[in-house]
Amino acid sequence: MPTAKGTIQHNNWDEKPYHEAPPQKSTTAIVDIVFDGDLAGTGLSRALMQYPDAETCHYAGYILVTGTLGGKAGTFILYELGLWSAGMARSTWQIVENSGTGALEGITGAGSYSATHDKTVHYELSYSL
Repeated sequence: MPTAKGTIQHNNWDEKPYHEAPPQKSTTAIVDIVFDGDLAGTGLSRALMQYPDAETCHYAGYILVTGTLGGKAGTFILYELGLWSAGMARSTWQIVENSGTGALEGITGAGSYSATHDKTVHYELSYSL
């Protein structure tokens, strides 16, 4: 199974609270993503974020990816699950079954990244077509 590697940038972060009861907070986030490297393209992310305290955030959501992977163009959807704790975000991705279109139809796989507050992070995505 090939593994794509590269960087992502989280841009235009728009996060809004829908519940606040200190120290807890619940938000929704819309984020534009740019993928560079073996996966080149853009992503549109929607996430729910839960802050049980000021130091921790649990989040889950979907990323609609449009781009080129392994020389093949199309779209697919990533399910993202993550945790922000001790100054580090750790996320895992799962490609949503049957979400591939174009030359990426039938794509399966999973990936991850770790990041600090730096806007550019390094990813890995193992996939099969």
